[in-house]
Amino acid sequence: MKTIIVIMIVGALGGGGTLLYRSASDSTSQSSVPDGLLHTAGRGKLTVVITENGTLMAKNSEKITCKAKGGGTITELIEEGTSVEEGEVLCRLDTTDLEQEQQKLELDIVKTEADLDTAKTELEIQESDNVATVAKARITLTKAENQLERYKDGDAPKERRTLKIAIKEAEIRHSRAEKKYADSKMLYEKDYINKSQLEQDDIDFERAKIELEGANRDLEICDKYTYPMTMTDKELALSDAKRGLDNSEKRAKSTLRQKEVAVESNEARLVSLTSKLEKVKENIEYLTLKAPQPGIVIYGDPSAPWYRQNIKVGGRIWSGITVFTIPDLRVMQVQVKIHEADINKLEEEQTATVTMDTYPGLLLKGKVTKIATIAGGTDPWSGNDDEVKRFTVDVTLDSTDGETLKPGISAKVEIFIAEHEDVLFIPLQCIYAEEGVYYAHVLGDDGKPTRVEVKPGASNDSYWQILEGIEEGDRVLLYSPALAAAAGKIEESEEGQAAASPATMPMQNGGG
Repeated sequence: MKTIIVIMIVGALGGGGTLLYRSASDSTSQSSVPDGLLHTAGRGKLTVVITENGTLMAKNSEKITCKAKGGGTITELIEEGTSVEEGEVLCRLDTTDLEQEQQKLELDIVKTEADLDTAKTELEIQESDNVATVAKARITLTKAENQLERYKDGDAPKERRTLKIAIKEAEIRHSRAEKKYADSKMLYEKDYINKSQLEQDDIDFERAKIELEGANRDLEICDKYTYPMTMTDKELALSDAKRGLDNSEKRAKSTLRQKEVAVESNEARLVSLTSKLEKVKENIEYLTLKAPQPGIVIYGDPSAPWYRQNIKVGGRIWSGITVFTIPDLRVMQVQVKIHEADINKLEEEQTATVTMDTYPGLLLKGKVTKIATIAGGTDPWSGNDDEVKRFTVDVTLDSTDGETLKPGISAKVEIFIAEHEDVLFIPLQCIYAEEGVYYAHVLGDDGKPTRVEVKPGASNDSYWQILEGIEEGDRVLLYSPALAAAAGKIEESEEGQAAASPATMPMQNGGG
């Protein structure tokens, strides 16, 4: 940390700085303390700033990452520091593998589209066949139902009635033949007819008897065999027709579903292939990185410089890695790290001035716009392993005065903290603390230092504001005599000298 206190002494400082020092000749007695180790307390205006070195950067930067899955190898790369416009190509990655995959997917899509058309045609044919098959099965069922009903309610009763009529006719013929035969026997006995006539009537009677037995037998066979067997056949045909319809419907449904699955499978495959093709095309587009805004090209992420070595032609870039940073140079800021001892002095909107060695004579105004709430700790890359905590502070420039500033260069920031008008102050080395009480040594009129208790006010790395204990014009020692004596003893012990003079201590005159 570098904390510089700018002291502006306003007042009667003429005459060779008579308020800051008194000549030894003005003293009532000769002082034993050299003038170079004294400071004369004076009043004036005290301006306090915190000065820290930082890095110039754009307030808003666009980071360009590799979005292509798996990344790629750089085949074309723009030079770092080049000014680009929006949409300008920054980098191209190798697309050979993706282009081959794209061609394969396009061929697969053509084949799948043909398979889908075939499957749809087969589905339409199957739908038509199913309608015809089921309709045919329904007709067969209807015919079986009608045939059963016709036989049961029509053919069978009709056939039975015919058999009964045949029986009645046979009974009549039997009765007639029987009577005729009986009459013929009587006539034969009386010799009215010959024997051949009697025998003929006997034959007719026997025939009639057989016909009657046959007619009765036919009815019995019809009731016992023909009707049940025919009904069984008709009912079996009806059952077969019902089963045929059910099987036709199920088979039609199953076959139709197979055709539908073939269509759905090809549709799903087509969707999958199309999605893959779109992603491949998208990845191919991602392999060309373009500037999203105007600016200057910076390789990688300034906060992660260790990856910059991969950003070169032939280098491998992985997905998600920041390849370029395009800062918006219209609004610039300086980012500094402030020591934890000074962070409470800072507030947002405090004014600041910024200078850069790269731009000699350029003095820019700015404001504190952001103060980190959490300390960043030690920078692991700095090699400094102490435990000092630092807070990141952003100072945004009001303008660049028409200059095109280069991000990444070093800049010095002076942040205005406070300004005290007409205050009494002395150098820091004049005051020391013992058990929480502050003291200083004031040179008396007799030329001897006297320890006095003081009440300090605002402090900084160079001066204390004195509220009580010291008056304007007092001559204050720039060291503690006790510490000087201790230092003299150490020097004597180390160098074997008899004594060490306080005048040899490395004190500086803080006046003027």
